[in-house]
Order: sequence, then C-alpha cells, then structure tokens
Amino acid sequence: METLIEKVGNVQVLHLRGRLDLATSPEFGNLLQGLIGSGETKIVLDCRDLRYVSSSGLGTFIAAGKGLSGNGKLVFAGLSPHLQSLFDMTGLTNLFDICGTKDEGVRILGGSVE
Repeated sequence: METLIEKVGNVQVLHLRGRLDLATSPEFGNLLQGLIGSGETKIVLDCRDLRYVSSSGLGTFIAAGKGLSGNGKLVFAGLSPHLQSLFDMTGLTNLFDICGTKDEGVRILGGSVE
C-alpha cells in the first residue's frame, strides 16, 4: 500500500492507494499511531484509491480511532461502494464520519480548503 501525506491547514490528509491487508496493516498502523503520538488530532483518510481492506486493516482504523478518542477525530473520504458496504456491515459507519471527498473531510474537521 502507498500512503501520501498532505497537510491542509491543521488537518492531516492521508491518501491511501492499494491494499490494506495483513502485510501492510502493521506499517500503516505505525504511521497513524506516530501521527497521533506527535499531536495530530485531525486526520482525513482519503480512500478513493484504496482497493481492498482486510479485517486487520479494519482493526488498524479502529485502533487509530481509539487513539484519538476524546482528543481528535478520524474522518474517511471517498469510500468505494464495496468499502462503504464493509463499513456498514461492521458498524464502522456508526463510529466514524464518512464523506465523499477529502475537501469535505477537511471541512468536517474545521479546516479550510484553498
């Protein structure tokens, strides 16, 4: 999986591409925990190029959400129909804000899109 990080005002936007599975989840989880540990509290995950998420990938999302609990927020943008269905079935739509685009996600977190 590839991850491109972009700072938009006070919001970290992570553009995800490829597969988030057993092989890639640990590295991605470390990246997210590192951002949270360094004080980032507003994170948008742009998933429009994310093609597959395994149960370990979902666990990584949940762990990051718990790491931000009370101190920040994780927003998902650009979910494919398949990924949206997966979020619906697992109840993640009740835990996270989901929007259509990364710009919408930045606005949800109080950031400004130029």
